Amino acid sequence: MIRYLSRILPVVLRAKLKRGRPKISSVRGWVRPSWIDVNLHLNQAIYAEIFENGRTDWVMASRLYQHLRDNGVNVVVAEQRIVYRRELRAFTRFRVDTRGVEVDGRLLCTTSHLLVGDRVHTICHAKLLFVGPEGVLPAERAKELTDGWLVEPLPVTDWVAKPA
Repeated sequence: MIRYLSRILPVVLRAKLKRGRPKISSVRGWVRPSWIDVNLHLNQAIYAEIFENGRTDWVMASRLYQHLRDNGVNVVVAEQRIVYRRELRAFTRFRVDTRGVEVDGRLLCTTSHLLVGDRVHTICHAKLLFVGPEGVLPAERAKELTDGWLVEPLPVTDWVAKPA
């Protein structure tokens, strides 16, 4: 719990300082030596933490988190799929682009791209489930709650991000 809070609290604080309601999160970072595995590249378990930081920044900076809380709703990860393309080595600087892209039934679909320059190294597709006081929200309510927060996916061709 302490490790989680020490990792996520700075993300939350930085996100709250962002102006406006950005619908796309951009979080920068670098590969710490403690994240490296025996193959001398970023350990696969760390990717999930990096993508969670991106989603946290997105829901906090866009003010979606507050909107959901005001409506008595929590959001939880129901599914996550990570596709690895290129390895990351110690001290490599990266950026994570995170955005909500659609509502699929009761699930909010997000995509996060881990980028070095314009090259996509890893993609995370996550589906978030809305839970209210009575349980999982119906599809209509999920769509209503996310109206105004969704954007187009990051344009990517041959694992290279294209400027919008």
